[in-house]
Amino acid sequence: MQQSAEHRITRIIFAGSFLISTVILVVLSLKTPIRSNIAASYMLGIMLVAGTMIIGALTGRYRRFLGFFLLISVLNIILVPAEAYIRSKGFRYESGIQFGYPRPYQFSPFEPDEKLFWKFAPSQPGINSYGFRGPEVRSPKPPGTYRIVFVGNSCTYQGFPHIIELILRDRDPKIECLNFATPGYTSYQGKVIVKSYIDELEPDLLVVSFGWNDRWLAYGSIDEEKTIIVSHSRLAEALKTIYSNWRTLQFFRKTLAPLLGRIEPLDTSRVPIDYFYRNLREIGGECEKRGIPVIFATEPSSHPSLGVPDFIIKSKYAASKESSLALFNDYNDAARMIAGESDTWRLVDLDSLISHRLDVREIFTGDGLHFSQGGLALVAEIESRFIIRHFLK
Repeated sequence: MQQSAEHRITRIIFAGSFLISTVILVVLSLKTPIRSNIAASYMLGIMLVAGTMIIGALTGRYRRFLGFFLLISVLNIILVPAEAYIRSKGFRYESGIQFGYPRPYQFSPFEPDEKLFWKFAPSQPGINSYGFRGPEVRSPKPPGTYRIVFVGNSCTYQGFPHIIELILRDRDPKIECLNFATPGYTSYQGKVIVKSYIDELEPDLLVVSFGWNDRWLAYGSIDEEKTIIVSHSRLAEALKTIYSNWRTLQFFRKTLAPLLGRIEPLDTSRVPIDYFYRNLREIGGECEKRGIPVIFATEPSSHPSLGVPDFIIKSKYAASKESSLALFNDYNDAARMIAGESDTWRLVDLDSLISHRLDVREIFTGDGLHFSQGGLALVAEIESRFIIRHFLK
């Protein structure tokens, strides 16, 4: 069947726009192999073939849909290359920052939680029904089991509790270590975990390690005063997902920021030092009422020896390198002080034992706060020896 001039023009415009955007994506992918650009180039190729076939089939009363394909062509030639170019430059604008870490785009593995702000979705592999890393927690606790619960941030989440479990099981196969740490958590969230789950978990020992996120600058309000509204609307979640993945929208949001307002960090920490003291005391107090001993651990770093990395300031985690290092010392001093306030509270001073070692560079990753594989093994060894000496005699 002979096609009308309207069909031919529409097919030429449609095919031309998709060919141009596909070529741009391929070229950008060759220079910067971003997975999303590569995947999008394949999708555009499929849409090019499918679209031209559909245009050819639009006859009779369906011809009115030709205008729709012209609109798609115009949007495609404008938005797709712009999105690809912005991604190739690494652009991202976070309009809804509420925490120094995680950023909004880093929340993808998590689900919102009204008490803890966020936690892992239990549907993910390796996540238990509480929303934390590890196997399902046996409840009630099996007879004879010695259960150690770890609460902390991403440094604990990295996995040294599992190594500790392996070490201690050489001594007693019924020892169990539960890792209830999550990236970005502060002592406030640790307090919530202890108050919410301590009776269900039935720990024989609690190991507490916080400080990094506590001292980072707060956004909007300090953790104690935050309110997280969990939306169950699929539309709201869909819109949030679209924004977090569409850099062109983020670019326009940044352009309009002077009118819509910027979200900047406050001049205080997520958990100010007096709140940090109180949170640790409350964690210890909840355990003391139940006869559960607590180990408070200071957090080590290569920053005192090698200096504070530039990204700490660029990411607005801290106001300056000097203040970052000062707060590092202050929060560790607070943990030391708290550990001495009760006979059932102990201190593992990882900062004093690790931060000034000659091989400190090998103990941490490039950020100076997360552990390398060797660092995880070292922390596990130190804490295992401490637990054996004081609790497993």
